[in-house]
Amino acid sequence: MKPFLFFATVGAAVALGGCKPAKTETPKAIPAVSLSKKTTEAELAVVTLTPEAEKRLGIVTVATRREKTELTRTFGGELILPLGRATTSGAAGSTNSKSIYSLLPSMTAADLIRAAELQLDADGQIAAATVQVEGAQLALKRADDLVANKAGIGRSVDDARTAMRLAEVALHTAQERRALLGSPVFDAARSGQLWVRVPVYVGELSAINTAGLARVGVLGRGGKQPALAAAPVAVPFSATTNPLITELFFELKADAGSSAAAAGLRPGMKVEVALALPGREESLIAPAAGVLYDIHGNTWVYESLGAQAYTRRRVEVRSIVGANALLARGPQPGAKIVTDGAAELFGTEFGAGK
Repeated sequence: MKPFLFFATVGAAVALGGCKPAKTETPKAIPAVSLSKKTTEAELAVVTLTPEAEKRLGIVTVATRREKTELTRTFGGELILPLGRATTSGAAGSTNSKSIYSLLPSMTAADLIRAAELQLDADGQIAAATVQVEGAQLALKRADDLVANKAGIGRSVDDARTAMRLAEVALHTAQERRALLGSPVFDAARSGQLWVRVPVYVGELSAINTAGLARVGVLGRGGKQPALAAAPVAVPFSATTNPLITELFFELKADAGSSAAAAGLRPGMKVEVALALPGREESLIAPAAGVLYDIHGNTWVYESLGAQAYTRRRVEVRSIVGANALLARGPQPGAKIVTDGAAELFGTEFGAGK
């Protein structure tokens, strides 16, 4: 190729390349969430949302406050059937005021089956004793008629009267034995009435107001489901064989029966029970729904800083009472704590779902 043709070709290529239009850059979208970088607990990260993101998450805040409240301590409990409190279906005049289940209410499922069998046997003994009493009454009347007609002797009347008294004693004994077994198991189950058994370490018993109401709730409700009130029941002694444990018993109030059914409570379920402590004390109150737990068991809340900005604050929960969390340590009174949307903020800060 001749030199002038080579340079002409190169020049044309450069000219054509220089005529290409310049690329236009697309403007970057504004992120819905921005996260500041903080490294110490004194200066935790601040999560900033756009107004649209805040609205989409449905963020709701509740202000903290200080007020005097009844202090509580939470224990584990178990729901049981109160066989010693309902009305029995035994013979007339029978009573369950002497039911052994008012003294020993702790029963497992196997115990309930055994109790139902014993109740069935006792009802049969009452029926048999009733027949014997009726037969003895007829024999006595027949002996009296024979003596009145001068066709019998007085000794036969005495023997018939003795047999009738023995039958009456046997009937009374059968009724009392049936009363010891309490109300029928299936009737007690259908009544909707429940007791709560709470094992407590004897060293903590003096710090509990055993005469106060207990608050019974489903495990893991997180303050979103209201607790049910339960009144203390006087049980003479504990049925446990552990000398370091005593048992307290509470009866769900009558008006809580429908609530218990609605909450799915049934005999044998494990529940959480908040027992009252003596006196009242001023506490910092925050919404229980806003309390979050990390993998180490630490408790946190998100505080609103205004203008769609939120930061995480460490709190120390003393107890949960209904929808309120009583804090031993936390933000200042009046701080706005996130309830709805707190879990989403927690996931945003630590990258959950990315």
